[in-house]
Amino acid sequence: MEARRRLTWAGALFLTLSMAGCGGEAEEATPTQSPAEPMEEVAEPEETAPDEGMAPLAEPVWVELDAEVRPDRRLSVSGETNLPEGTQVLIVVVRDASGVSWRYRTQVGEVGRFEVGPFGSGSGLAAGNYTLRLEMSPGNLQPASVQAIIGTQGEHLKGDWVRQGGHGLGQVIEYRTTYQVGHR
Repeated sequence: MEARRRLTWAGALFLTLSMAGCGGEAEEATPTQSPAEPMEEVAEPEETAPDEGMAPLAEPVWVELDAEVRPDRRLSVSGETNLPEGTQVLIVVVRDASGVSWRYRTQVGEVGRFEVGPFGSGSGLAAGNYTLRLEMSPGNLQPASVQAIIGTQGEHLKGDWVRQGGHGLGQVIEYRTTYQVGHR
């Protein structure tokens, strides 16, 4: 038995030492080219600059949120707004009775529309009141095309849902409405 343990220990030591030489650094792959064919240079993608023709948002911001209970008793939320296409927003659903919340990040699509969900646990939402919120990301975190319309600090935003963002991040939109999920 003692000889078998020494053999096992000696075998493990041998394997460890022999594998140590196999773990060299990975070589970096380099592209090859034939002398007759020069390599084509690939330009790095650049962030698109804002269109100089884009005008700042002139009218007050409006938002509409609508919710629908799915067959699995989870919630789908859709909305429409006059915020520019590509605006980054967070949609939050909060159960008023418990404060439990679900959230989805999305962006405003074509014609100011978006749809997110499902919200809720796998067993579905309990009956009761829920608050639906749309929170816009600060202007300096928005794509350049959105900043050209709302301003880098949201300075072109106006209307009932405009709020001062925390930590000096400028103006943002915070919209809220309520929704009631009925009994089963």
